[in-house]
Amino acid sequence: MLLGSQCRPHRRLTQIAGSIRRYSSDEQLKYVQRKSVVAQNPAQFYPPITTTRSNSPVLRVPDFVRKFKETNFESYPQKRLPDTVQLEGRVKSVRKAGKALFFLDIIQDDVEVQICASNKLLGSMGKDEFSEIHSFIRKGDHILCVGFPSVTNVGELTLKVNSPIRISSPCLNLATLPDKVTDRQLINANRVMNYLVNDQLKQRILIKDTVTQSIRKFLIDDDFTEVNTPLIAGAGTGANAEPFQTSLKAVPDEKLLLRVAPELWLKKLVVGGFDKVFEIGPNFRNEGIDATHNPEFMTCEFYRSHTSLSELMKMTEGVFTAIYNGLSQKEQKISLLKETLPELTSLQQGNFAKYEFVPTLEKKTGIKLPEELTTESLVAYHRDAGVPLPSTKSPASLLDNLSSRIIEAISLENRNQPIFIYNQPAVMSPLAKSALVDYDGREYEVSMRFELFINGKEYVNSYEEENSPFSQAEKFRLQQQAKAEYNDDELLIPDWNYVKLMEYGLPPTGGWGCGIDRLSMLFSGTNRIEDVLTFGVLKDVVRQ
Repeated sequence: MLLGSQCRPHRRLTQIAGSIRRYSSDEQLKYVQRKSVVAQNPAQFYPPITTTRSNSPVLRVPDFVRKFKETNFESYPQKRLPDTVQLEGRVKSVRKAGKALFFLDIIQDDVEVQICASNKLLGSMGKDEFSEIHSFIRKGDHILCVGFPSVTNVGELTLKVNSPIRISSPCLNLATLPDKVTDRQLINANRVMNYLVNDQLKQRILIKDTVTQSIRKFLIDDDFTEVNTPLIAGAGTGANAEPFQTSLKAVPDEKLLLRVAPELWLKKLVVGGFDKVFEIGPNFRNEGIDATHNPEFMTCEFYRSHTSLSELMKMTEGVFTAIYNGLSQKEQKISLLKETLPELTSLQQGNFAKYEFVPTLEKKTGIKLPEELTTESLVAYHRDAGVPLPSTKSPASLLDNLSSRIIEAISLENRNQPIFIYNQPAVMSPLAKSALVDYDGREYEVSMRFELFINGKEYVNSYEEENSPFSQAEKFRLQQQAKAEYNDDELLIPDWNYVKLMEYGLPPTGGWGCGIDRLSMLFSGTNRIEDVLTFGVLKDVVRQ
């Protein structure tokens, strides 16, 4: 809304302000009444931004603060600079000191600054006219101010306006906002409202942004190429998960799936000559919703030719150092980091502890693994070790259950201390390179793989990629057999076209994946994935 033209009040606003007074005799106009006034002439209250700007330089609030916070205003008459600037932002508070003096705090780009409006700087404007115009401004309004950079008597940086403040978008619903929202259902049902009153929730989204940008910078600095691969495709999935199914009118006979991982697409690019490639983007899994899982989630995956497992471990430590350092530079802007980062210094230091799957499991249980990792032998191992059985009893699921309950639990013993679990049995990793490893005279085929765990949760999955089309085809066939035998919906859906493309030559390749949402939860100090999703988990999204 245009409250004035240059230094003079806009005649139309004076008429509107007069009608406002009829709605509220005490100048505390309720928002429901205010909405009626705005509805009478929306164009007046939502002008094109170009028409609301004067000839004064436009500064964003953070730039204004940076530019003038060290200025010696004592050397200027009345402690203000002679040239005007223009600021815009959302009103956080309004304080009146009589009819002729208003103080406002506005925020833009998460930085606040004070605005001072007095009729004394607005030419011949009287107190009544000044009050009539500016009393319409409310918390939540977006406004434009032109004035002199200055300081108050107590030294607070302030813009002292020399023309009427203009509204560019009024807030019409703020009367329904509480000062704070703690009810989880209310938070999840209306994220927009919650962002307006809960700064900590917004900070978690900012932390997620920094986590994402830090990973991206780490990879780009290593000369990686960032790509986008298909989200909708055919049967191959590239991950152990149940996919969403859909269809397309243009190809009605073709069953399509939302991707559960970009892995196979990215490895096809490596075959095609992209030696260092990564993707940050969404994936979809048709599974349950809980505190740490949502059907739609963000991951980063990268693939780097001629890269060993030990090199991937070093890169993982480097990624965490980069994230920590990136966040530490944002502590002044994101105050929540002052609470979370001091507890996570171990993530910056590298040299994460390493636990090899087979010897660690045997040490923890005191029982040797059976030489043949079959369903029968692994069920017996569970019983001997006193470990509850999972619902699905394929060898892969049974081994995964042992890992979850015994080995991964090691990461709970020392808070925030990351651990690598490596050399898992090959049946658990159908896309990973594998080799025979001798353990006290017993040979097991293990994958060249590791997982990174912190506080009982997996954060990274990485391995040397299977690059033999013959071995990959055999592993896909074994997966299909297990899927049919054990009705395991989470086993990988083969991509036979990928196997055919491997015949062009997939170089020895290291692959790496992490969950962006889970990393963001860790660094923002929350145990709920909904806190790092802009509009919460899927069941909340559909309500908004």
